[in-house]
Amino acid sequence: MRPHFHVAGFPVRLHPLFFVVALMTGWTLISEPSRLALWVGIVFVSVLLHELGHALAFRRYGCRARIELHGMGGTTQTHDAAHLTHTQSAFVSFAGPGIGFLAGGLIWGLSQLVPLGEPGGLADQGVRQFLWVNIGWGLFNLLPMQPLDGGHLLADLVRARSGYRHERAVLGVGIATAVVVLGLAIGSKQLWMGMLAMVLGVMNLEQLRRTPKQRPAERRFVLPRAVRKPQAAPADAISIEQLMDELRGAPRPTGAADADADDDLEGPHDPALVGEMLLDNGLPELAVGSLQSAFTQAPLPRTGHALVLALLHTGRLQELASLLDSSHARQLSEDTLALISEHAGAAREATLTERITALRHGRTPVTDEPR
Repeated sequence: MRPHFHVAGFPVRLHPLFFVVALMTGWTLISEPSRLALWVGIVFVSVLLHELGHALAFRRYGCRARIELHGMGGTTQTHDAAHLTHTQSAFVSFAGPGIGFLAGGLIWGLSQLVPLGEPGGLADQGVRQFLWVNIGWGLFNLLPMQPLDGGHLLADLVRARSGYRHERAVLGVGIATAVVVLGLAIGSKQLWMGMLAMVLGVMNLEQLRRTPKQRPAERRFVLPRAVRKPQAAPADAISIEQLMDELRGAPRPTGAADADADDDLEGPHDPALVGEMLLDNGLPELAVGSLQSAFTQAPLPRTGHALVLALLHTGRLQELASLLDSSHARQLSEDTLALISEHAGAAREATLTERITALRHGRTPVTDEPR
């Protein structure tokens, strides 16, 4: 997708739903348009600042990043996260709330040194709102629930110390936290907090349901380290070929204009956007289905790259092999094929290597759109 603007060299895309949700969260100020406008502006600046913290942390480790502001808040995306260690990934997770804490502290200190209008005035309320969004939301965002930053931070710290043996325990902590937050929200009559806690709790419960009680060693596919040969995909997994057979009659873009139109879909109804958000929030198993559907309907290089990342993260190499055998494999970029080759070599997957070689000899892969 083409960015709407750039901040510190990072492309930023802004969805209209972002402002709709910001207005809804400030509905109590509807009778005071100036204060409502101030609230929306502060939410915009604060969320952008939060995502900028993640982006700068990615840049520190050599990863290219882009920012999207949408109805669920914001997301900082990169296709290079596979190269991060768990400790580096934990730093990236903390960088978002961390920059908010820093900004909030600076504004608070400034307000103590310089009078900012009368108490209760517009400037005074602006300071209070800024502190609430950056410090209050920052603390909430560090709660150990995925896909909040705190959930990723906990998971990365546990993985750095113990590997992937405690994935279910980490999700259990998230579910317990969601229950506690829901109880507090009901007691304090905080509707938005209660709804958010319910959504996050269900997401963690669903991920727990999909996580094996005993994760086989073969499936610990930690990118980009060398690993053992992953086991076959789960019996209930849907292959790329099956999806394409089911959707063979579905309309597909026939030219660049159609591709651009599909790639510019906005909002959470876009399966490619949903899949990328789940992938970037550490939920690759949930992302696979959305990305498979999106790539089948509109085989764009960017969606294909995200799908390949999700399949590699979950060790579903049989489905990856099916993808390379499909006609849509011609839409995979050279960068994507290089990524598959790298991990196929590390895992000693000769079949994948042979299919990539055959695919390269058959055509010149397309390249990803510039960012």
